[in-house]
Amino acid sequence: MDLKSFLFAPAGRAAQYAFVILRLVIAGFWLNSCIPRWTRLILGHPQANGLVRGLFGSGMVVPLTYFFTLLETLSAIALILGFLTRLASVWGTIEFAITGTVGLTMGIGALTKDYGLMAGAIVLLLNGSPLLSIDGFLAESKAK
Repeated sequence: MDLKSFLFAPAGRAAQYAFVILRLVIAGFWLNSCIPRWTRLILGHPQANGLVRGLFGSGMVVPLTYFFTLLETLSAIALILGFLTRLASVWGTIEFAITGTVGLTMGIGALTKDYGLMAGAIVLLLNGSPLLSIDGFLAESKAK
C-alpha cells in the first residue's frame, strides 16, 4: 500500500455507516442543547447564555444567544439530512473548540465533551458523509 492510496483512498462501506452514525450523534447533542432555549423563547422567557455573555458582553447577549442557537439548529438539521455536511462541520469545529476550551478553563466539566464532538466534526469535515444523505444523492445524480 503506497502513501497516496493510504491518504486519499475512499472509505470502506463500514466506515461510511460510521460517518452516518457520527452525523446523527453530533446532531443529537446539538438539538439536545437547542430545544430548551427554543422552548423558553416560545414561552416568553428568552434564555441568555452565560458563555455568550462572557465572550461578547451583556449588551447583545439574548440576540446573540438565539443567533448561535439558530446556527446550531440549522447545522443539526443539515447533519441529520446529510445536506451540506462539510459546511455544518465547519461550524461544529469552531463552536466545539470554543466551548470546549472555555469549559476547560472555567472548570465546567460538562463542556469538555465538546472536544470529542469537535473531533467528530473534523472527521466529517475531512471525509464528508455521502451514504444515506442528500449530499450523496446529489453527487450521484450529477455523475449520471
